[in-house]
Amino acid sequence: MKINLSSRAALLIIAAMFILPLILAWLMLSGAIDYKPGSGRNLGELVKPLVAVDWESRLITIQDDIEEPGKKTPDFFSNHWVILHVVPVPCTSSCMGAITGLRQVHKASGRDQARIRIALLLQDVRQTGSVNGLKNIYPLFQLVENPDGTIQPVLEEIASRYSATANGSSYLIDPIGNIMMFYQAGSDPNKLKKDLKRLLTWSKLDK
Repeated sequence: MKINLSSRAALLIIAAMFILPLILAWLMLSGAIDYKPGSGRNLGELVKPLVAVDWESRLITIQDDIEEPGKKTPDFFSNHWVILHVVPVPCTSSCMGAITGLRQVHKASGRDQARIRIALLLQDVRQTGSVNGLKNIYPLFQLVENPDGTIQPVLEEIASRYSATANGSSYLIDPIGNIMMFYQAGSDPNKLKKDLKRLLTWSKLDK
């Protein structure tokens, strides 16, 4: 069936095709319409509210000089996206598998690798003997300790919100130093990879 439209009606339809998407986008941006497509949802747990930590004053970095494993204040938290992984004691095969998964997350980030740091938090002085093994998995791992023990309670409190434990879990920290995402032990590293890719695409915090 052929439909005859006046010139005015045709112009109105064409205008609507351009204007309605703009109105819809404005309503979504303003929050009047709460719509989140499935592909855009976080795969990890969003930490609400964000937890700010003064990482530089709480952590020390373990150097990879095995004979003289000097320590210094980490300087990679500022202006970088940091994945902080809590290494459990002992680090069993599943633990090593999780750490290997983090290596793949970093490698898969391609040209954005320089924007990301992966910090492995060692909780016990006995774990410093594992420096060689962890560095052999991936030389770009940053190994850190928290001498005054103030970080672990913060991480445990966040994990408890999701009926989990900090041991073996990962935390995504934004370039300002806020803990913003939580991935409990045993999580698929692909979830972290996808969330991180989305953040790196849209965020300007580290630029």
